[in-house]
Amino acid sequence: MNNNIEDIEEKERVDRAKRFSKIWWRSRADAEVSQEYVAIGVGVSRKTVQNWEKGISSPDLFQASEWFNVLGLNPLPYFLDYIFPEKVDGIKASDEDRRVEEALSHLISQLPASGKRQLLYMLYGHHGSSPNAVLNLMNAHLQTPLKDRVVHAAMIVEDYELEKSLGNLVSPANVQPDVKMLRISMDNARVTVEKHRSGYHLIDSEI
Repeated sequence: MNNNIEDIEEKERVDRAKRFSKIWWRSRADAEVSQEYVAIGVGVSRKTVQNWEKGISSPDLFQASEWFNVLGLNPLPYFLDYIFPEKVDGIKASDEDRRVEEALSHLISQLPASGKRQLLYMLYGHHGSSPNAVLNLMNAHLQTPLKDRVVHAAMIVEDYELEKSLGNLVSPANVQPDVKMLRISMDNARVTVEKHRSGYHLIDSEI
């Protein structure tokens, strides 16, 4: 009986290590950089990176943060893939509605209260825009190059702050954007564009 329990526990440990290692090799593959490149950026040896990607060992919190800084990627999708591999992994527009709904439900459950409030306001707030139009506009915006999004974001933030100072906001009693986070995000995005990376992330400021 004890041997069976130990076997099950070992199988679960191996499965967790395998799924955790996927975070590292998959994100590096998505960023299209070498093990040597990310090793230099994080400040470890190439062998250490290889061990992380094989599940032999794991990075600490600081190293994990630096990993995604070096890659210029948002870590959230990769960690959600680890937590809910059967729900989030590989979701595509062509997938069945049921699977997409399950993945979306899990993603929303991970949002803090402020993020949920902002999402509700974007889709169903009294701002005069159709929810479907808002979604499609955001989709179109995210399909444009990052350098273009930086320019558009700067214009939007400046316009928002000006209208706020004039008392012209559409829904001042509702949840407001975190302008400080947006400015930090734009600064990081500019650096990302200048370094020809694919993206950036803000671990402490994710919605």
